Amino acid sequence: MGSDGFEMLSGLSRLSEVSGMKQVKPLSYALFPGYHCPLMGAMLTVKETENAVMVVIGPDECAYYIQMATSGGSMKAHGCKIVSVVLDQHDVTFGCQEKMDEAFSELMEEYCPEAVYLVTTCVVEVTGDDIEAMAVGYSEKYKLPVMVVHAENFKTDDHLPGIANTLDASLAIMEQQEIGECVNVLGMRLGDFTKTELYRVLHAQDIEPHLMLPGKTSVEKIRRAPCAKCNIVVHPVGLPLAVKMQEKFGTPYVIFERYSDPDRIFSAYERLFKVLKKELPTPIYDNRDALKRKIPEIRKLAEGKTYISGNTALAGYELHAFLAGVLGMRPLLLQISDLDPEGESFREELLRHADPYVTRSANIGAMRSIYPALKPDFNIGAGDTRELMAQKIATLRFVNAYNTLGFEVSDMVLNAVLQAEAERKMMKEVR
Repeated sequence: MGSDGFEMLSGLSRLSEVSGMKQVKPLSYALFPGYHCPLMGAMLTVKETENAVMVVIGPDECAYYIQMATSGGSMKAHGCKIVSVVLDQHDVTFGCQEKMDEAFSELMEEYCPEAVYLVTTCVVEVTGDDIEAMAVGYSEKYKLPVMVVHAENFKTDDHLPGIANTLDASLAIMEQQEIGECVNVLGMRLGDFTKTELYRVLHAQDIEPHLMLPGKTSVEKIRRAPCAKCNIVVHPVGLPLAVKMQEKFGTPYVIFERYSDPDRIFSAYERLFKVLKKELPTPIYDNRDALKRKIPEIRKLAEGKTYISGNTALAGYELHAFLAGVLGMRPLLLQISDLDPEGESFREELLRHADPYVTRSANIGAMRSIYPALKPDFNIGAGDTRELMAQKIATLRFVNAYNTLGFEVSDMVLNAVLQAEAERKMMKEVR
């Protein structure tokens, strides 16, 4: 695509004009930071599950991809064995049942797992091998949970479905339990839940997390997951499992994402403590009131200021609804990766105040052309720092965002606006 910012903008749609991601055009053919397929999402989830085995079923390219990813560093598997069944032309033509039978027998003999995740790739989904039927057969023969995680890449350009599908499949491990004084945390892809405000609030009430999924866990912990009083869904990838656990075990769930609006955070705390059958702690009221007093002074500085945004760790559309609706800011362009149903109410709220351009997550090279075309006051997310400074565009920095949940998110956002406005003014003064 061309490098002229105005030409790029002319090819984009407004948020109100799109109803599916196919209608959201990229600024360039190269996306930022590039995407991972659902196979990566499945690997990130299963690799932390002690006494489980993940079997990748696909061509040698997929096997090599996973082997390289988990060979060391931060993505190294902990307590979980990851193996591959590499399919060749014969398997694609005549089916992989025979090879799968042999491989499953070998892994049972060598690893003696407590659960097995069979992860399909694009080739298996296209050829139509009935992996579901194989899983049922292996489960009956070897007397353990064998689950299928569909990780084909041709239906999405994101790794998140791989996480959601893995969590969803894990339901097969779970068994009815006596309810205890604990909760499950579903969907915390990044960050440490024990460092969040929400954890500290629960800890003060003697309520501890039993299962954090994704997260470091074990087959036994997953099996006992229905012992929790409720599931706390901190990201939409955890919602399908939460819904199924409520249907199967009666475990209630509360959606508690990284919200920015203090009223919305307060409502999430209210719902959570109602489910827990406990009184809402006094500090919850105090924190909400303190932030409500802080908002008018921030709005005086932020109202009318424009911004462009990439992806963040926060609940995206809720964040923009807060910035536009509560602080009076004007989003000009949003880089988005989904139009999920869970975010529809936030998108509607945002559209009452602004109708920004939307594009897929863009590489920094393409965004350089957008800066002088839109001339925003602020940038959120990744960007070319040198070019942003040259254009006198300040950056909203959400520091340590992955380790936040609760009112600390709202405070972080307000402080980021305050600091960015100070940075913007300083830039304007420098000639």
